[in-house]
Amino acid sequence: MQDFLLTFLGIASLHFLAVTSPGPDFILATKNALLYPKRQAILTALGISLGIVIHVTYCILGFAVIIAKSIVLFTIIKLLGACYLIYIGIKACLAKDGSTNSTAQHTTVTSPISGWQALKQGFLCNLLNPKATLFFLGLFTLAIKPTTPAWMRIFYGAWMVGVTFLWFTFISLLIANPHVRSRILRIQPIVTKVMGVLLVFFGLDLALFSFKNI
Repeated sequence: MQDFLLTFLGIASLHFLAVTSPGPDFILATKNALLYPKRQAILTALGISLGIVIHVTYCILGFAVIIAKSIVLFTIIKLLGACYLIYIGIKACLAKDGSTNSTAQHTTVTSPISGWQALKQGFLCNLLNPKATLFFLGLFTLAIKPTTPAWMRIFYGAWMVGVTFLWFTFISLLIANPHVRSRILRIQPIVTKVMGVLLVFFGLDLALFSFKNI
């Protein structure tokens, strides 16, 4: 039991540091929480969490090693991830300033994306990030032994999925707070374009990471 607790604390700490570090997921969640209704923001957080489900699942099943060692497959994943980040980043940069709609509940842009689009954006942003693959591969390789019972692996995975959802939901609700959002929206065009540039930057960094490792 002591070994289980020590391993769990190590995994939980490493994962929390990773999930709270600024990256594509954080930028996307913040952007959607700022621009769209609270529902879309939470669905973005859910999409990111579903991406974690996939990463954890193939690590538990042992497929992460195969993906990481397959140069062609891993390069394709990296390039797809880079292209997707650049795509949504450019869309944010080119988005029209538009008018905002203020109510007692919230302030949002007039043409929000659908819940499905928000979910898909979060899911693809996380799933197509090969650095997430490497993180979970390293985590499951170093911290979890082959003899670790299946229920423990599932518990670790469920914990990381739950913490990811709670963290990005917290970020979404914080940004969606009417007082916070109203202040940020005063410079919304600038904030949106900065976030778009950051997403493009992450995409280009991922593309360079892809070619560097071919």
